Amino acid sequence: MKADLPHGYWNPEIELLPEGELRKLQLKRIKEAIKLGWIQSPFYRRLMTKHSITPDDIDTLEDFFKRFPLTRRDDLDRDQLDHPPFGSRLALAPETALRYHATSGTTGQPAVKAFDTERDWIWGANAWASSLYNFGIRPADIVMVAFGYGAFIGFWGAHYAFEKIGCRVHPTGGMDTKSRLQIILNLGITTLCCTPSYALRILQVAKEEAMDLARDSQLRKIVLAGEPGASIPSTKAILERGFDAHVGDFMGTTETAGIIAFTCAKSCGRLHINEDRFMAEVVHPHTLAPVGYGERGMMVVTPLGKQAMPLIRYATNDIVILDRREACSCGRVFDLLRGGILGRYDDMVKVRGVQITPQMIEEIVRAFPEVAEFFTTVESRGGLDSLLIKVELANDLTPQSSLEVLRKIKEQFKTHIGLTPEVEVVPSNSLPRFELKARRFKDLRSSP
Repeated sequence: MKADLPHGYWNPEIELLPEGELRKLQLKRIKEAIKLGWIQSPFYRRLMTKHSITPDDIDTLEDFFKRFPLTRRDDLDRDQLDHPPFGSRLALAPETALRYHATSGTTGQPAVKAFDTERDWIWGANAWASSLYNFGIRPADIVMVAFGYGAFIGFWGAHYAFEKIGCRVHPTGGMDTKSRLQIILNLGITTLCCTPSYALRILQVAKEEAMDLARDSQLRKIVLAGEPGASIPSTKAILERGFDAHVGDFMGTTETAGIIAFTCAKSCGRLHINEDRFMAEVVHPHTLAPVGYGERGMMVVTPLGKQAMPLIRYATNDIVILDRREACSCGRVFDLLRGGILGRYDDMVKVRGVQITPQMIEEIVRAFPEVAEFFTTVESRGGLDSLLIKVELANDLTPQSSLEVLRKIKEQFKTHIGLTPEVEVVPSNSLPRFELKARRFKDLRSSP
């Protein structure tokens, strides 16, 4: 591994606040968000009226957690259908907005449309900047953002955040992977910013082109966002080994904007929550009761500063485990998400009585360096549910070695998940590759 990451604080006055002061700051900003929603957002005025609450009813964080209803993705979708094209959550006239963006729609739902004012955009970029700096990004870094720069908010905030820190940024929207590889080598890129899936793709194309990025590039830091992967141990190990660089996981959503949680320079296997900018809760997915530290649950998030489109107690459907701040040695007052995002409740499927998420599959498959790419389906065959995994294997494997890899994959699934999949080898480059969010999992049982 190249040189250790530099440790520091983007905003030490906030990051080292006593816990009581941080909670006071959160409560103040929550009250401001609720008041904005009540006065200026028809969506939240209706929601609060329906649940018989007003801003005056929220005096403490406990009041907020107990009394304020959740906002769910289905609520946002219905609101946009009932009040096209942008819904009634807008707290300002659309002409006051500076930028428009939309979700990627990876779960099959329609894209949620969102607006940002200039203040929102600065707020989101600052959330990115503090996260990047705390990971170890510094003004001397030369950054390549490998992203298409479309309506999906993706890495827009990261681009401006790198500039805010003082980095030289090379946007590469529209370029193919071979062109990006030349930029990495020729311009001395030190930091790559993309999705985990695309980082894996870069390594694969580099190998095809006989390039050794670990040896020949100046890359020291890999900034990954847009999907889980950077916190999946086997995937992270491939990326660290392939680039000989530090890998950071940065978690956010289009609906909330900005980065909710990030890897700090101490890399403790957890993500710090940006608690001055987001109020994060972990609740039971069915009862909605709060769960304690160390327990699995659903993350609920409130951005503390959104202007154009307030979002209050948003149920992300992300599966997380909350850890106390002491689990990391960096000294920040912010609590942590153990292992980042562990999956999504709406991606979880049951196969022969076993609950499975795409992340569980990736953790096992990526542990085999012989696997170049994979795709998973759940199908009903002969009245039985079956898990099928198609894999592309390295071209230099013998037939006997390939069979051994398949056997070991099945063995690991049986040991760690309790289910034996069907595993099939497919030709090289026959499976899809991804620049943005990868879709390597599909449940075909409900298909016609």
